[in-house]
Amino acid sequence: MLTGETGSGKSILLHALSLILGQRADLSTIRPGATKCIVEAIFDLSQHNLSSLFKKLDLDQEPETVIRRELSTTGKTRAFVNDTPVTLETLKTLGSALVDIHTQRQTIQLTDNAFYLSLLDNYSGAAALVSEYKSQYSHWQGLTKKINSLKEAQQRANEALDYHQFLLNELEQVNLYPSMIEELEEEVKVLRNATGLRATLAEVSAIGTQDELGIQDQLVALKQAFSKIASLGEKYQSLFERISSVGIEFSDIIQEAQSLGESISDDPERLQQVEDSLSNVHHLCQKHQVLDANGLIEKRASLRALCGDAVSMEQQIESLTDELKSSTAQLQQTAGALRAKRHENCLPLAQALAKRTQDLGMEHVQFSMKLMPLESPGPSGTEEVALWFSANKGIDFAPLSKVASGGELSRIMLVIKSILSEKIKLPTLVLDEIDTGVSGEMANAMGKRMHEMSKNMQLISITHLPQIAALADAHYKVYKEVVGETTQTFLRLLSEEERVNELAEMLGGKNMKESALRHARELRNV
Repeated sequence: MLTGETGSGKSILLHALSLILGQRADLSTIRPGATKCIVEAIFDLSQHNLSSLFKKLDLDQEPETVIRRELSTTGKTRAFVNDTPVTLETLKTLGSALVDIHTQRQTIQLTDNAFYLSLLDNYSGAAALVSEYKSQYSHWQGLTKKINSLKEAQQRANEALDYHQFLLNELEQVNLYPSMIEELEEEVKVLRNATGLRATLAEVSAIGTQDELGIQDQLVALKQAFSKIASLGEKYQSLFERISSVGIEFSDIIQEAQSLGESISDDPERLQQVEDSLSNVHHLCQKHQVLDANGLIEKRASLRALCGDAVSMEQQIESLTDELKSSTAQLQQTAGALRAKRHENCLPLAQALAKRTQDLGMEHVQFSMKLMPLESPGPSGTEEVALWFSANKGIDFAPLSKVASGGELSRIMLVIKSILSEKIKLPTLVLDEIDTGVSGEMANAMGKRMHEMSKNMQLISITHLPQIAALADAHYKVYKEVVGETTQTFLRLLSEEERVNELAEMLGGKNMKESALRHARELRNV
């Protein structure tokens, strides 16, 4: 049991413990002027078999497991388990198996149907089924989202498909190749100037081949002249070779000119075809905002991909739909097994809640748990759970959140924690003022329930009620003192005499009277 005045530092202890369990850190935790904050906790796990969890987290379990968390003013945070660095996610997973901290705010969970579902599943021992269902649900939900996304994309693609297909057909009708425009432009020039070209090429051929006066004959004469002196030295041999080369090249030029001249003809029909093709290609370039035939080729490839996507998406949707059918069948099978287990344990859990709550002074209390189907599968199953409550005889059942008082909610939450502690078998449970709204004999009954729970686990409770504090096996006082220039929080295990004085102070305030001391001794049976 931890007791102390409001503001003495009990919340600091809970905050330190929550840091150890992987909760979010706040730089305000670091004392002004300090460079870091270190929180360390030692867990005695010699009586708890958590080897499978430690193995899963790739950690070594020691009889005494040390968890350390370090926060620095730079915003960095580090965590260690037995000096092995771990992530905060690992710390949270391990922490959830070591300690359950119940704060005053958590009593609000009694208004949340999701909390009832978790309670029922823990009571039912359905952890493996729930884990299997959640894994299958995640896969099922992922497939559903992917199919819906593809269908939306398919709809958008189909809306534009006709237009894209029209553009693609328009480009497919043109035999596009990279140098197409340049070649068409050149052919147009030739066809437009066919007569002049033929005349010029004929003139070139005549100049080159005219008898005696033609260049070809003159080059032959020059070659014969140089052949006479070629043997007189390298320079003369070089002149002979060069004139021979010129003769060969000139002969090729004349032959090609003659061939080109013979191939050129006036063809108005062909000219019209080429001009139409060129005009069409220029029009397509302007339409698709590209510079040349290469740009049109790239656009054609893009349109092919867009038109092909619609077909591809349809195939993907069909494949994923088949997979979804299989996933849905698996999900429904697991959901059915989970639903049956939940239904089987609704009545036993309601009766267990009623019996233990009756032990806390609510003599005629009754509970009823109801499964209500969901329209579609949810993250935790295909149904939700409602907890209904009747505090007095002859009073109809109503939702717990609407009819239970604050004191009744506190007692019910303690009962729930006692049931969960047995099912989950946590090493440690921390209760922060779970007795809010309770007094008198009910406080005594809650204290006895806590003491009973502590036989199977370590239970740490923070309270302002002397009736509960008196029943603890160990009583620690939380208090503040000024040390030098700073205020520090201390924790002290109280002796029997100190316990009586602390209880008396809780009963009557700082100015203790003999009656308060006498009452405190009665609470301690001394």
